[in-house]
Amino acid sequence: MRLLLKLAGVGFFVGTILVMLNWNLLTSLTRNIAAIFDGAEIVDTLHSVDSLLTYIETNPTHASLVAYRQEDADSAILLNPDAPRPLASVIKILVLAGYAEAVEEGRWSPDERVPLAAVETFLLPQTDGGAHERAVEIYRERGWLNATDRIALRHVAWAMIAVSDNAAADYLLDRLGRERAGTLPVRFNTVASEAPLPLSGLFLSWSTSSDTPTSDAAWAFAERLRDDPGFRTARQGDPVVNRLSLRAQARLSNTRLPKGTARDYADMMARVLRGEFASSVVSATMREFLEWPMENESIRRAFSTFGAKGGNVPGVLTEVIYAVPRNAASGGVATLFLAELPLAVWFTLREDPLHQDFLRQLLSDPISSCTSGNAWTHRRRQPASASDPTQYSTTETAGSTKNYRPPFLESPQMDVGRGGASSMPP
Repeated sequence: MRLLLKLAGVGFFVGTILVMLNWNLLTSLTRNIAAIFDGAEIVDTLHSVDSLLTYIETNPTHASLVAYRQEDADSAILLNPDAPRPLASVIKILVLAGYAEAVEEGRWSPDERVPLAAVETFLLPQTDGGAHERAVEIYRERGWLNATDRIALRHVAWAMIAVSDNAAADYLLDRLGRERAGTLPVRFNTVASEAPLPLSGLFLSWSTSSDTPTSDAAWAFAERLRDDPGFRTARQGDPVVNRLSLRAQARLSNTRLPKGTARDYADMMARVLRGEFASSVVSATMREFLEWPMENESIRRAFSTFGAKGGNVPGVLTEVIYAVPRNAASGGVATLFLAELPLAVWFTLREDPLHQDFLRQLLSDPISSCTSGNAWTHRRRQPASASDPTQYSTTETAGSTKNYRPPFLESPQMDVGRGGASSMPP
């Protein structure tokens, strides 16, 4: 709450200074300051994984959870696993699958050098949290960008997953083509989930009131960015979507982003971990990028294998993980999709990712040590290092381990599978 009050104070101060220069900016700023207080009473209690679970228990219709061990899928923990939820950047896993398939088939070479300018054709500044700028910094730091400003195709895929560069994702989608991109869910057996769309075009479509179907508008805007230099210059100078209030962005995020199910994405990650996603080659290629958190020493200490992808847009947080803990013979998968979050809750979890800690704990604590098949061993969270870009903390408090069963797992309205028709597939 103190952080929100500080933000409000700073916002009003800056707005007062700018009022004579830009009344529209002040109006927008005022609207957004009010919006970040939506759900502020919840934020006051949101300080641990326990409190996050209480929030999920209280708002179960806005959450989907799937978690299970590879060798014991029948004891999966399932909460609304088949409810379609906005995927945010988690959908980039399907784009990565398209990249891996194209490489296996020989249609693309991961070593092909592509102009950075071609990727930046799809760049909408200030719409990806600075991800593309960070990607370019890393390209330069690691010597990946050559003297002619070309980058290897594999590093475009890396940027899409590791730093969630939207321009990189749109560039790869454009190379796949609309028809092939549209068949990704069918080809990779995620039929309950929708196909990816160019995020640049999707965001631009939010500024229109057209009745054009979302997919048509997204592809049309992306193609115009690619083919019309004048339009591209205008939109990159003023992406338009930034004029929308946070509440409007949250509404559109929840209603117009491609949707998918937690079951589909958990199954996808499980197949990647087993080497059975499309083929062993495709699986290995996907793991090369999904396991970006293994660059972090704290992750390597706790896990022999760790792959992850998250998503984050106003009102929506998504996270998918597969992992093999150091002390376990086999691994597991966990997926959590949170939608229609009050903006104060969304902002807080974005800055203090309890949802990531929750999934990590599900996968790092051996379920066999608990008192029942669906019980979770819960360890109190410690803040991740400020210098740790992965945001995955592995520090534990001595003596804080306890057997824990979240109360929402007892609710008859939840889909908690222990075998039979409602359990996760092997």
